[in-house]
Amino acid sequence: SWTVPNPGLNDGDEVKATATDPAGNTSPPATEIVDAIAPAVPEIDPIKGTDPITGTAEPGSTVTVTFPDGTTATVVAGTDGSWTVPNPGL
Repeated sequence: SWTVPNPGLNDGDEVKATATDPAGNTSPPATEIVDAIAPAVPEIDPIKGTDPITGTAEPGSTVTVTFPDGTTATVVAGTDGSWTVPNPGL
């Protein structure tokens, strides 16, 4: 693992990193785009009886659903932004 200080990157900046071994061989660069903006509020579809609870959120974001009794269910939104959690019997 490695860490470097953040020089003040902004949303959308591209960061590249390479690795060089002791023999001097350098890897191809890895790239990552800075995501410095929080996702929008997730959407919850109307809840029908005991059907699963569904909605949409930023693709790849972690959605945590909190139920009336304080328990939670966590899921990662799919590539299309959709997510589903079991209904605990609401």
